[in-house]
Amino acid sequence: MPDYSRQTRLREVGEVGQAKLAAACVLVIGAGGLGCPVLTYLAGAGVGTLGIVDGDRLDASNLHRQTLYDARDIGEPKVDLAARRIAALNPTVTVRTYADPLHAGNIVDVFEQYDLVVECTDDLGSRYLSNDATILTGTPLILASVYQYEGQLQVVTAKPGDPCLRCLWPQEPAAGVAGSCIESGVLGPVPGVLGSMQAIEALKLLLDLPRQADHALLLINLLDGTSQRLPIDAAQGCILHDGCIEAARRGLATAQATHDVDIVFGDLDAAIAAGYTLVDLREAKEIAAQPLHAPSQWIPSALIGERATELVKGPMLLICASGRRSGVAARMLRGQGMLNIHSLAGGMAALATPHDRFVG
Repeated sequence: MPDYSRQTRLREVGEVGQAKLAAACVLVIGAGGLGCPVLTYLAGAGVGTLGIVDGDRLDASNLHRQTLYDARDIGEPKVDLAARRIAALNPTVTVRTYADPLHAGNIVDVFEQYDLVVECTDDLGSRYLSNDATILTGTPLILASVYQYEGQLQVVTAKPGDPCLRCLWPQEPAAGVAGSCIESGVLGPVPGVLGSMQAIEALKLLLDLPRQADHALLLINLLDGTSQRLPIDAAQGCILHDGCIEAARRGLATAQATHDVDIVFGDLDAAIAAGYTLVDLREAKEIAAQPLHAPSQWIPSALIGERATELVKGPMLLICASGRRSGVAARMLRGQGMLNIHSLAGGMAALATPHDRFVG
């Protein structure tokens, strides 16, 4: 049996607090650089049930920051790897795995099964979808993001009157505005620090430990060691757009209308045969490392919004490394009325062999 004596000695935890953790159900979306420390610390603390959402397979480029895994695991699904590591760390923890990304059609039902959600992806669409589901279900949400040496952290309590993600940024930014690790680079400890902070916020919520009274976005610069809190005023946020609940309903409705944007093809020849024009959203270095070997139009994801008029009118299939950037871009373009656009589910990684994967 696991030994929780070091944390139960804390006056604010004790046996009562440990019982709270054992009864808790926490959903972790993303088992990457942020998700690994979150899963490790929550399992180690004795959280009774952990849900893990991740559709990726482990790539060699993940290993410098995703500390649950090792080189023997390359090519394996992360949800399976994470579940095995958690079982080895703490056999008393129940693990539920979701190998497919949550979408507007099921996310509310899934969130209702959990006491708390920790969003650990680098996918803006996932963050906004999670925010909307959080507001509609009343399930607290802990968000974090990383850009090179900097990080952001926000807790959405989902309580009436408290601010949400849309109070700060009402609309999801265009594709390419926020770079992923593959585009911008990252040092391994940076997501490790932010993920650890997500874990402590999760434990504070589950144990009713003291937290900051204000509602703010925490900004951290790990180069110069500085941090600042950016206040979020709910009275100047969603309240100007009928409130957080109405904003969440509209956001979820929009996501529902585009949740079929991701389409699966076993190879690009099949997509071409189905009548799709291929649009490669990757950066030049990515394309050089792993060419499509198929006729395609090239528009980097950061430029897709301003160059949308260059796209053909027929069916289009947007392609990136993992399906994340292409999914965001396809949803943005559909929101502008370009409805004949899809994203290649899983991106190039879904087409590659386990020995030649390129995860973005």
